Amino acid sequence: MLSPIAISILFAALVKAQNHTHHRTIHIPSSAPDSAVAVPEDFFSFGFESAFLPNFNNDFSDNVVNSVGSRMSKPLIIRIGGTGGDLVLVNDDLKNATKCIAGPSCPKSSKDTFELGPAYFDGFKRFQKAAMTIQAPIGDKNYTMENTMAYIRHAWEALGQDRVAAIALGNEPNFYDYGVQEYVNRALNIMGNVTEEFNLKGDAAKIFQAGEISDKGSATNHPFGLADVFKSGINKNGGIKSAAEHYYQVGKKLSAWDSKAMQSTIMNHSYILEHLAPYEQAMSDIKNQDVPFVLSEVGSVLGGAPIKFSGGFGAAMWAVDMHLAAMARGIQRVTNTERPEAAHAFWVPDTTGPLTKRPVVQGVFPAAPFIADFVGKDGKVVEIPLKGGNELFTAYAMYNQQTSKVDKVALINLKQWDESSKAHRGSATITLNVGNDVKSAIVQRMKSRKGSSAVGFDLGGAGENVTWAGEQWTYAVDQGKGHFIDGHKVEEQVKVNNGKVVVHVPDTEAVIVFFN
Repeated sequence: MLSPIAISILFAALVKAQNHTHHRTIHIPSSAPDSAVAVPEDFFSFGFESAFLPNFNNDFSDNVVNSVGSRMSKPLIIRIGGTGGDLVLVNDDLKNATKCIAGPSCPKSSKDTFELGPAYFDGFKRFQKAAMTIQAPIGDKNYTMENTMAYIRHAWEALGQDRVAAIALGNEPNFYDYGVQEYVNRALNIMGNVTEEFNLKGDAAKIFQAGEISDKGSATNHPFGLADVFKSGINKNGGIKSAAEHYYQVGKKLSAWDSKAMQSTIMNHSYILEHLAPYEQAMSDIKNQDVPFVLSEVGSVLGGAPIKFSGGFGAAMWAVDMHLAAMARGIQRVTNTERPEAAHAFWVPDTTGPLTKRPVVQGVFPAAPFIADFVGKDGKVVEIPLKGGNELFTAYAMYNQQTSKVDKVALINLKQWDESSKAHRGSATITLNVGNDVKSAIVQRMKSRKGSSAVGFDLGGAGENVTWAGEQWTYAVDQGKGHFIDGHKVEEQVKVNNGKVVVHVPDTEAVIVFFN
């Protein structure tokens, strides 16, 4: 029998736990509402900064890409591009793959100028199960048609036409010394040369990606939006396959990279929606063009932040919510940019990363398989409105396009928690009203016991493990292939009672509830 003191301690603990648990009831329409948006099966994407493609030309990166691509019903698309993609110079006599010849921090920066030898293009032969987007160099410093066509030609030959997802027309032209019309003129010249050299006709000639405009492009050198680009005639020959802009959740250095900043910027649905709003306007501006809109360069933080902020588990929580919010608004692809120097990268491919100095998978990575599994095949998504607001908790439902029945629901608890705070970890108890058509439910979790600052096994050891459905990805243990920590997938069977499913979602955790 418990003593009075023990009973009082237990009671106090129960009261404290209850105070940190909130309850929500969420109605999930059993059939897809009219607002549900079809999601492309190749929605999730990675991108490599152009000059650093050779760094990713290894088995480790191949394994990482395949571990996500194997979950997708269409080939994963890798974007090869970036600021450095407008600065590269093809040198057929260069013995090495690359040679940095100028720039602010040779050979680490995206603003460095590289010569590329024939061995560089071997990187396009890697990732055989993926497709790639090639960037046509079109900037204002090193631009010549001869160099641009040499780059495209070598990349095209290494890939093979079937693996060319698109040819992107430059990168962030709003930073060029000239305006919209000169950009469009150069783009049209490149399009003409490409279609002629490779004898592209009909649908095959519709292979170009326009824009690639920077985050907040209207505030840079020139007022430069997609509407301006299309009004200036970039699609007059019908060659544009997609239109692209870039997105960074935090684009400036903050006064502190702490839990308060994390909660107010990256782990905050309201802040994500505020940042997505201009892109919704961009989509509206080109709606009459019937051209898919993609975010072709995306990251949590653009420079300055430590890995535990921009590349840790808090960033994984951001990535899941940002991707699902984007797809629910009709964005057709999100490309997560990678570079050895980038703290926000999902993985570092080799020893050249100045922060890690070795190949690693970072804490943000489990977001990738989570998103790929949520997208699945033939789905259409809707964000579920929540009573009481959704700043720190969101819900998304995915429906089967053929049957219009609900397949799965993602629940994302963005309330920031970290072990270092010593605070009790709260939780949300969610009752899903899913209707009588649902007979069973399985829950899989993206989680970390350490919380938002966890950087993953490679950088932090077992105490900083980050997993999706019990699986984690490391360089040290599985060389990027992924392994189940307990030897098997971790999932929970949840009872369905009278069309209701109850799910517990701790703070700083995301789940997918799969229905049958």
